[in-house]
Amino acid sequence: MSAAAPHAKGWSTLSVALHWTIVVLIVVQFIDHEWMVDLWRATRRAAPIDATTEAWGWVHIVAGSLILIATLARLLDRYAHGRPPYPAEEPTWASWLARITHGLIYAILILMPIAGLIAWFGMIGEAGEIHEFLWTPLLVLIGLHVIGALAQQFWFKTGVLKRIFVPGTV
Repeated sequence: MSAAAPHAKGWSTLSVALHWTIVVLIVVQFIDHEWMVDLWRATRRAAPIDATTEAWGWVHIVAGSLILIATLARLLDRYAHGRPPYPAEEPTWASWLARITHGLIYAILILMPIAGLIAWFGMIGEAGEIHEFLWTPLLVLIGLHVIGALAQQFWFKTGVLKRIFVPGTV
């Protein structure tokens, strides 16, 4: 196989499933964030930890690990099967913005869980700071991604939203 992924007819079933799995897991991370912060602080101080904080903290750790695995699996699937071409009716600047946004989202979805795991299992505060710092850029990029998808659908009228809901759709 060449270094460049081929163009696919549409997103694979696996890629669509992983996309929405990652979305759900990010929502879980948003919900359980404060418990993880409490667990981190209590663990660092060797303070008592209540069962709820401990349980939700571990949900955060597991969900973050699953985000890392799902992101890597999605990238492997994308490499193996390609990605659908950007719509021809979309302006070049919009395609480039989408490429940059997707690349940065993937980078954060890989780096953030790794930093979190290093922070937690290595008790390395700096890794925790990196992990925490990446949250805001991730939210900004997700917002840009959603706005871009809606712009493609309703402004450029590319019908691109259907691709992430119906596998194999161009």
